[in-house]
Amino acid sequence: MKNDLEVLRDFIRGETGYKGELDPELDLIEAKILDSFNIVVVATFIQERFDVELDGEDLVRANLYKLSSMLLLIERKKSAVRH
Repeated sequence: MKNDLEVLRDFIRGETGYKGELDPELDLIEAKILDSFNIVVVATFIQERFDVELDGEDLVRANLYKLSSMLLLIERKKSAVRH
């Protein structure tokens, strides 16, 4: 079974056609792997795949520009639901 990082990597590769390495700390926007449209698609995917609700304040560059920040956002949202 894939872990959350692998799920995100596979989705981004499928969405963008990017075939290179996707390091968790790589700035996906600066590297021109993601653009503003892709970010919306990724945010929608995160909500549906990980069953979390993203609020407007979650949809900021700091949360969605690299895989590690997306994983932290997912974990934070899952933790909020559990409490």
